[in-house]
Parts: sequence; C-alpha cells; structure tokens
Amino acid sequence: MTKLLQEKTRHHYDHYPFIEGGPDRIAWWQEYLRDFLPDESIRNRFIIDVGSGIGEISRGLINRGARLVCLDVSLESLRRCRQINEEASIFHGSALELPFADASFDHAISIGVLHHTPDCRRGFHEVARVIAPGGTVVIFLYNYWNIYNAIYHAFWPVRKLLPLDNIPRWMVRSLQPFVRSHLGQTLNDKQLRNLLGDKLWTPQATFHSVSQVRRWGLEDGLDFVANKKFFLGYANVMCFKKRETGSTAGQREVTLKCLTCGHAPMTNGNGCYTCAACQQVYEVDGGIYKTLQSVGAPPLRYPSGATTEK
Repeated sequence: MTKLLQEKTRHHYDHYPFIEGGPDRIAWWQEYLRDFLPDESIRNRFIIDVGSGIGEISRGLINRGARLVCLDVSLESLRRCRQINEEASIFHGSALELPFADASFDHAISIGVLHHTPDCRRGFHEVARVIAPGGTVVIFLYNYWNIYNAIYHAFWPVRKLLPLDNIPRWMVRSLQPFVRSHLGQTLNDKQLRNLLGDKLWTPQATFHSVSQVRRWGLEDGLDFVANKKFFLGYANVMCFKKRETGSTAGQREVTLKCLTCGHAPMTNGNGCYTCAACQQVYEVDGGIYKTLQSVGAPPLRYPSGATTEK
C-alpha cells in the first residue's frame, strides 16, 4: 500500500508539478523564512529541502548565502529545480527514506510535502534524523482544525470519478481570486490546474494539529520553537530546534547512507556514489542523483508512549 501510494503521488506530481511563481514567489518565501532562519544562522550552512519540487523556496535560501541539497520524489520537478538552482546538490528520492547519514545537515525545511507522503510521521522522523544537534527544522503541514480538512475528504467521490484533465475550464479559473489574494499574482490555466491538483486531486493529504506535531518533535529530540498559521489557517508552519548533545562539526558536505544496507558514508567518485559494504551505486543523470528505492523499509519503531492522535 505504501509503495503504491508513493508511486501514485510521484506520477501525479510528475504530471502536475506545483506552481512556478517565478521571482515574486522566490522573494516572498525568501522573506517569510527569515523569521525562522535568520541570515546569520544560514550563511554558508548546509540545508536540506525535503520535497523541494521545482526549487523556488530553495532558491530564496541560496540567495541568502545557504548551501542547499534538494530532494523530491518527482523527477520532472527536479529537472526544473536543476535549472533554477545550479549551485545545489539534487537528489531523486523519498522523504520516507532519506539517503543521508545521521546529523548530515545544519538545518532542514519541508514545506507542504510530508502531508502528501504515505506516512507523515515517518517523514518527520527522517527529517529530524538527518539534522545535526542545534539545527533548525521548519515544517509546513496542513492544519487538522480547518475547514480545508473537511473539504478535501468530501471531495473524494469527485476525485475518483473525474480526472483532473477533465475538470472544466470555468472551475479551474475559479481559483484565480484565491491565487491573487494568496500569492499576489495571476496564473495561467495550466498553472491553475496544477494548483487544483495539489489542493484537491492529490492522491494523499493528511491533516495535523500543532499539539500532535509537537509530540512528534519531543519523541525525535526536537524542541518546539514557534508556529505561524498560514493563509486563513489552512496550514501551520512550525519551527523546531534539535537538542544539543555535544560539540558539532564544522562545514558539512553531502554524506550519503546506503538505503540497501545502511552503511555510511558512501564513496563519491566517477559521477556516482558507491557503498563500500554492499556495492550499491547511486548514479547521476543530468545533474540529479538517483536514489529512489522501492518503499519497503521496516515499520518505524516509535518511542514507548508515542501517540498518533490529533
């Protein structure tokens, strides 16, 4: 079921990538994230964008001096991300099995992504795992306590019966006032259809309360810092800090973990990463490292007392 749902999600976003807002959207997110990640905390620091899509949010962080790794399940989105972020390292992979060693990054962001995975809790755990002590995690998740939750679930029969390509143009264009008020710009029909695909036709969307995600953070060694409600409260943008456990390393570099046997670090050379233990190879194609595996990892063992209620 997990593998099938991830494949459906990958296929969906390959065909309907999230909107490309251009310089205006890049600038908007560049400023928005400054409250969570001030300039002095990210300059020359190593940040992973889990579920980067086409990479406009990553671009804003690079503009402010950060060093980025972008990962997404959609290869088509990553090809555009490669064009927008030539300086970044790009990985085709799953948020549920990040191909990186523990404590590989100074900070992490995951904006509007984990709630589209087959297991949001596992994705949150993976993000927490790859962050070094003292690092910041910024997570954007749909809000459980919002009317959008009911609307998405009530739309299930429509999603099942009517393909997104068959949605009439008038319905697609009805999103334009929302886009103008939310993004401050106008989108063409194709972009509007992609946005509708993200909000109502996406194969998976889960909704989470701040209290639930705060518990996840405690279970994974993250202290809650702040929360900002996003546009009419349909989502929460939450900030966590990983607890200090001793001295931290200097400047970090990409450190891969083999998803087959768990060995780290993998060796980088000849245009690929190779595992010294089992000889697994992750090749690069068009500037994108291919690490996406079949989703078959064992169930995540949460700490005793862990809960999943809202």
